[in-house]
Order: sequence, then C-alpha cells, then structure tokens
Amino acid sequence: MTLADDERTRAAWPHAFGARFVVRAGRQLHLALEIRNTGASAFTFEAALHTYLAVSDVRRIRLHGLENTGYLDKVGGTVRKREGAAPITFTGETDRVYPDTTSACTVEDPDWKRRIVVAKSGSRSTVVWNPWSAKAGTMDDLGGAAWTGMVCVETANVAADARALAPLACHVLEAIIAVELD
Repeated sequence: MTLADDERTRAAWPHAFGARFVVRAGRQLHLALEIRNTGASAFTFEAALHTYLAVSDVRRIRLHGLENTGYLDKVGGTVRKREGAAPITFTGETDRVYPDTTSACTVEDPDWKRRIVVAKSGSRSTVVWNPWSAKAGTMDDLGGAAWTGMVCVETANVAADARALAPLACHVLEAIIAVELD
C-alpha cells in the first residue's frame, strides 16, 4: 500500500513524502512502514505501528521485555515513571511510552497457553496501550467488553525517537510478530 503527498495531505502536513506499508504473512507477521522524504527540505515525523494483539483476558497476561525501564505515563497527564523488576501486568487504563527501547517484547498469555513475541527494527520507542472499561465504552470501534481481549504493544518512533529525514532519505519502521505455543 502506498501514499504520496498531494494537495490534501499538504493541507494537514506541508511536506513532500512517500509512504509505503508492506505486510508479509507466514510463520511470522512482518509489518514495515517506509517513509521517504521526496522533497528538498528536511522534516521530522513520528510513527507507530498500532498492533492490537488478541489476548484471552488483558487482566491475566504479563508483558516481558520492559522490566526496569523508564516510561512516560500518559493516563491523567504525562508523568515519568519506572517499571519494576517484574513483568508488566494490567490493572487499569494503560497508555505508556517507553523511550530508548530496542529489544523484543513478549506477551505471556497463560489462558491461551501461548506467547506473542513482538520484535522490531528502526525503532527506539515502544507504546503499550489498553483503554480499560470506561474509556472503551466511549470508543466507537472498541465498545463493550472488547477491551478485555486486546493489548497494544506498538513499535514506534515517538517523542525523543521522532525521526528527522534529510531530503531524499528514507526510514523503515518494522515489527515482526510471532506466536509461540506452550
């Protein structure tokens, strides 16, 4: 899938660019977003691959790979916090940006007896998100109890990881998702 700048895109973002999104499915799911600066001026952009991962119940999963990592907690304002040594568990609305992260994250789902591994390249930030019940009820695309069956572990270029592209330069943001069964 491709997108190039035109009058409509320049009304929202005044830069010359090309974007290409590539999906390859097999034993792993490969998602790649390529952003190219097609203009004569440098620009800076943010991007995230919003991967909604299906889980048995978000309240029972554990997320490995971000232990002892600082993050920006965006629930109720942007506050700097730090994870402890244990895997992340979910007990309420979660909207966090983990800067300076390059390693894979693993969603451990004991009820479905599997792990979802999200590896990445071209990214030094990770977003973890679940709206929880109150916020999900206000969302047209995620109402009811759907929030219990999903978690987002997003490969991102956000905040301090926003990317600057020189004229004619290109950046590729890639997520590789695999499921491992117990």
